[in-house]
Amino acid sequence: MASVFDGMGALLTGALGAPVTIAPSGEAPRRIRALFRDADTAILTEGGAEVLNAVPTLQARRDQLAGLCPGGLVALADGRRFRALAPMDGGNPDPGGMVTIQLEEA
Repeated sequence: MASVFDGMGALLTGALGAPVTIAPSGEAPRRIRALFRDADTAILTEGGAEVLNAVPTLQARRDQLAGLCPGGLVALADGRRFRALAPMDGGNPDPGGMVTIQLEEA
């Protein structure tokens, strides 16, 4: 069944994302558009509350980040590199849905 939110992941990363290079373990690096949030930045929750982001995160469509966890590498345009730790997954099985990955500096 179609939802009004179908395709929102592609719209969000296309409009607000930036190019990053990801390298899932055992795969060749590839460039995608994703939303990167550094640690200690304020983010707005679904309930409207503002919380402090404790770890750096990367958010993109689920199908683009498949295989990145655990241990895949993320390189930002400014040269910083991160290792993927774990998904912060809401359980949405839609391959085009958004997923957020916890990162640590590599």
